[in-house]
Amino acid sequence: MSTKHLLLASLALLVVGCQSAQPVRQSAADNGSFMSLWSVYSHCQSAKNWEELQHDAVILNTSAKRTVSSEGFVLPLPGKLERLVTTPSARLAVDVKAMSAACSLRAGQAAVEARRFNVAKDLLKGILEYHPQSDYAFYSMQAKALLSEIEPQSLQVSALGLR
Repeated sequence: MSTKHLLLASLALLVVGCQSAQPVRQSAADNGSFMSLWSVYSHCQSAKNWEELQHDAVILNTSAKRTVSSEGFVLPLPGKLERLVTTPSARLAVDVKAMSAACSLRAGQAAVEARRFNVAKDLLKGILEYHPQSDYAFYSMQAKALLSEIEPQSLQVSALGLR
């Protein structure tokens, strides 16, 4: 009978010990940064003023560059094994580069409507330079089309650089 009591007391102590541990706060920080990016992206989708849109695009571009450039720890592997290992998926649930491209495109369109052609060119060329992968083909095609309306020569120069 004392073995059963000892087992029951050990089990109760184990359950209480697991419940009293401090929660990990890392997920809260990740969620906060994601929510702030999502808030900027949502504002970009609803804003009308080209200056506000440009500000949102700059924030998203900076965040996209930061998430791409911070690889973290890279495990050195032999060449034969390295080609079999895929790149780890992003920790965010959304593609920050796609959010950045969408916001830059919207900001570029608003700048064209406001006749701020230099601002529009910078935003649209940023899409072409930063998002050449096939994953962002939609944004690149839209940016090229809008750039061709503003300045046909700039499209030829940037298209040559992407090949």
